[in-house]
Amino acid sequence: MVSVIYGFLVIGLFAGGWLCWVSYSVLRMDPQLGRRALAATVGILGVGSVLTASVGSIPWLPGPETSDQIWSLLPLVTWNLMTAPWFVFTLQYTGTRPAISRRLVLALTLPVLLVPLRVGLQASQVELPPAIAGFTATVVFAYVLSLVASGCYLLVRQNKNDARFSLRQALSLSAIPIGSFLFWNLSTLEITATAMAVTFDAGTITACTGLAAARYRYGLFSSIPAVGALGEDALIEQTDDLMFVVDANGRVVQSNRIAVEKLDTTRSELLTSEIGDVVGYEIDEIAASETISLETVAGVRQYDSQLSAVTDPHGNRIASVLSFRDVSDREVSQQRLSVLNRVLRHNLRNRMDIVKSHAETLPSSVDEHRSSIIAAADDAVALGRQAQQIDRFVSARESSSQIDLTRIVERALDRISATDVTVTTDMPGTAVVTTNRRAAANAIESPLKNAVDYAASAAAVTITATDGGYCVIISDDGPGIPAAELDALDRGTEDALKHTTGLGLWQLKWAVMTLNGDVSFEIDNGTTVRIDIPDNTASGTE
Repeated sequence: MVSVIYGFLVIGLFAGGWLCWVSYSVLRMDPQLGRRALAATVGILGVGSVLTASVGSIPWLPGPETSDQIWSLLPLVTWNLMTAPWFVFTLQYTGTRPAISRRLVLALTLPVLLVPLRVGLQASQVELPPAIAGFTATVVFAYVLSLVASGCYLLVRQNKNDARFSLRQALSLSAIPIGSFLFWNLSTLEITATAMAVTFDAGTITACTGLAAARYRYGLFSSIPAVGALGEDALIEQTDDLMFVVDANGRVVQSNRIAVEKLDTTRSELLTSEIGDVVGYEIDEIAASETISLETVAGVRQYDSQLSAVTDPHGNRIASVLSFRDVSDREVSQQRLSVLNRVLRHNLRNRMDIVKSHAETLPSSVDEHRSSIIAAADDAVALGRQAQQIDRFVSARESSSQIDLTRIVERALDRISATDVTVTTDMPGTAVVTTNRRAAANAIESPLKNAVDYAASAAAVTITATDGGYCVIISDDGPGIPAAELDALDRGTEDALKHTTGLGLWQLKWAVMTLNGDVSFEIDNGTTVRIDIPDNTASGTE
């Protein structure tokens, strides 16, 4: 019987030695969050297992075959000592608290040290008052169990927050403290010496199995869960947006670094203030405003505001997240363009009227020059009028309405003179979509007029139904759009060497963008323009 017990103890000895080796190898890895805490956890289990097996194998020391209970308590003392580093490991590994101070580690460990102290006093046959001994044992036992339970909860919860972290990984790691505790606790019961050795081995092997699965099967440190939590925090801290978390009463409960810096305040001062006192606007005002003005260290700046809800698992709103993006430069640019557009268009029209009136007074001997001047003035006025049309559908916030694309094409053809060009149509009786009326009219009229103006003899318009809308195809047999103009359209910019000759293509592009549609060109013995116009009702974007 003794040889059988020794055989089991040897198994426990080798299992403990393997835990010590894993602890050493983890400690030699590249720095990772939780690496040292896990090495300490596994190392304590390994040393404790080796020590327990060694003590049980020496005849004159307490062992499973003796009636001394001290040997059966050795694994439990080991287990209690590893609970503090285990909890620290889960805090760091999941990103719940990456930075753990030595003071906190010491505070977590001190209560656990009462266990070996209690066992030492028992081994020395020092009797404590039963009330004190019982109370201390109950409190410490509840404490170490709470450390293990909290750590396991953090691991299982991480599986819900991070799809990359599997539940099996969480269970494998949780098996290290839970499995060893369950089996080692059985050895304190009134069982045979062989059963005590078996339960000791079972606890050690369970810890080895869980650790092996976590490290070699599921890649323990190949991608730690803390990366997701730290990455999310970094996104919030590194963004240039001002961000606040506000509770249901309007009090600021969290803010990012840039908000503290831009508003020239401190985080502690922000966390004792209401959002209305911080930014000068209540939440209802922020939600109703497109932009707001904030006094910052750089002066008064314009900010776009975004408001989103924070809800509990039952869908109840418990807080709000406010973010403010600096759009001052954009606002100034829009104002400048608006003023320049209006002033230049107005002045252009007035000046061209003056040019035309003077040109019309020129003598008939220069009739050719007079006609050229008047034609150029008319073209300049038409260009200004086209710019005004573009500005109307690009700048205006027009809501969607039901329109008939067939009717739009017919009206456009009525306004376009086509004396030498035959225009054929292939359209349904109605082609109704819900979209921006002004943008749709400009998207169709611009290429249609271009086709009629530049066609050699024929142009064609076709409207076909598509999934979620209609496709308008306009083709002609003209010379085709120059490649340089299409290149400028693809680049999205004009420059001194490569530019378009007018606003027609830009009008088409911006109109289609306003419609959330698509436009394509085919240059082959003429030009074919394909315009896909989605139905907002079908796409759910109304």
